[in-house]
Order: sequence, then structure tokens, then C-alpha cells
Amino acid sequence: MKQSSNTLFWGTFLLAIGLLLMAKTLGWFHIDWGMTLRFWPLLLVLAGVSLLAKQSWSGILTAILIAIAIPTAIINGANKKLRHWNDDGIEFNLHDFDDDDEDNTNDDEYEKRSKAYSRDGETHFSEPFADGTKEATLNFGAGAGEFKIQGTTAQLVEADAETKFGNYVLTTKRNESTKISSVNFEMESKDSTKRVRMRDFDKMDNHVEMRLSDKPIWSFDLGLGAGKANFDLSEYKVKKVKIGAGAAEVDLKLGDKVENNALVEIEAGVASIEIEIPESLGCEFTVDGAFNSKELDNFEKISDGLYRTPNYNSAAKKIRISYEGGLSKLEISRY
Repeated sequence: MKQSSNTLFWGTFLLAIGLLLMAKTLGWFHIDWGMTLRFWPLLLVLAGVSLLAKQSWSGILTAILIAIAIPTAIINGANKKLRHWNDDGIEFNLHDFDDDDEDNTNDDEYEKRSKAYSRDGETHFSEPFADGTKEATLNFGAGAGEFKIQGTTAQLVEADAETKFGNYVLTTKRNESTKISSVNFEMESKDSTKRVRMRDFDKMDNHVEMRLSDKPIWSFDLGLGAGKANFDLSEYKVKKVKIGAGAAEVDLKLGDKVENNALVEIEAGVASIEIEIPESLGCEFTVDGAFNSKELDNFEKISDGLYRTPNYNSAAKKIRISYEGGLSKLEISRY
């Protein structure tokens, strides 16, 4: 009798799942995955009911429900920056990737301004380097796509952008008294709402390649929702790097030109992050997030969530990396 009851349960369960998936595939209904993930605690409730049932299948069903509940809870928390996630794709609001924690670009402090807009297709941006520029800040917000920052130029910044679902805006401000420039490179949707919907990440046509001057000391605030990014900053004098990534693959490379006590802050959702730093730098790494997979090249564990390279105290230059992630993979290698 138990075998018959067990067979009946699993047969009904598989039949129901199969019918739901078939109906979804045929377009009979749509699923808002972002909304659905919010109900992950219901899986724990069902797991408890399953245990109370005390049937032969209770243990297996409970294990399955818990196994689904844990990553669902993590993904739900990690993807707060995804505006809508359903069968039509993912919608990003690019304001969600703006960082206003340390806004040093008050318009009242900048006398010189310039602005350039992209158009559908390919656009080349260029901002001349002003003599005497000591420091510069790059605020980069690009939603989803493929992005590269690599190489030097005689200009302050040069960029080649290709996109068909929005417009890029390059705004440059300069404070003549402090000799500090601020560069904002952001995407706006065609209706100026800053909402961008991606249906197929493999076919998205949104590419940016950027080159910067190696003369000023740079601070970076880099935000992207999804896609791939190669930020090779090894040829620049780097003071600070802040990266906000939703569901993205990010490669970050720093060189020995970084300022002493340079700071790297990374906040990621469901992402893969690879960081390369020179062996000559002493590095301190802190991580927050229990469900992160991390690979650290020759780091010593100091305490929970705190790691350092063996040369941290003796190195002429030090760098601090802090990482906060949801369900993500992190690798730090030294070259």
C-alpha cells in the first residue's frame, strides 16, 4: 500500500510540473520571476507540512523544497537591482546603478562643462585633456552589454559606443581651481526613462570601448546590470575603484601605478568577478556574504572574512579590496 501511495504522489507531482512547464512554453500564461522569488518562504512552509505528513515520500520532498528554497532566497536578495524579471526578459532602471554615497561632482563647483550624445549605431566620443588636470573621476553606468576600458590616449577620454536600444551621454565637468575633472558616461533609453529591457543577452547589441589619459589620478565608479566587462586599469594611476554589478562577468586588472592605500569596493549580485593585482602590492581583502565562492592567490586568513598577502606589512604600496556579494564567484590572482 505504501508503494502504491508513493507512486501515486510522485506521478501526480511530475504530471503537475510537466503541465505547468508546457503551458508556460506554449504562452498560455507569463511568469514574473522577480515577483515569484519573493514567495520563497512558502517553500519552507511546504517543507514543514511535508514533514508533518509522515509519508514515505516526506523526507525526499522536504529535501527538494529546502534545496530550492535556499538558492531562491539568495537570488531574491541578490537581484534587488533588477526592476522586472519575467518571460519577456529583464528590465533595468539605470538609476539603480548610480552611486550617490560620495557625490563629489556638485555642479556648482564646476565652471567648465561639455556634453555629447550618441545616436543609433556607432558613435565616437572624445573629450580633450586640459593641461594641469591633476585628478579625474569616471562615473560609468551602462546597464547591460559588453564593456571595455583599456589603453591610453592623448585625450582625457575617448570612447567608441555601439547600441541600438538607447543613447549614451558623455558629460564632462572641470573645476578650474582644483584642476579636477569629472566624466559621466551613462546610457539613457530612447524615452529618457533610463529603463532598458534585455530579452537575449547573447544577441544584445550594446558595446563600449573606452580609453583614458594616463596623466591624472583616477577614481572610478563603474555600474553595470548584466553582461561582460573588461576593466584593464593597469596603465592608470588609480586612487579608488567602485564596481556595482547585478548579473555580470567582470575582469578587473590593476597595475603598479596605483596610489598607496588604493581602495577597491565591489558589490555584486549573481556575478563572476576576477581581479588581477601585481605581486609587489600588499593586499588586504575583506568579504561579506556566506554564499560566495572565492579563490585567493597566496592570501593568509587573518580572521573571518579578512585576508592579507604575506607582504602586506612590508610592501611599499598597499591596496584594500572589499567585496559584498550574493550568489557569486570571486577570484583574486597576483602577477
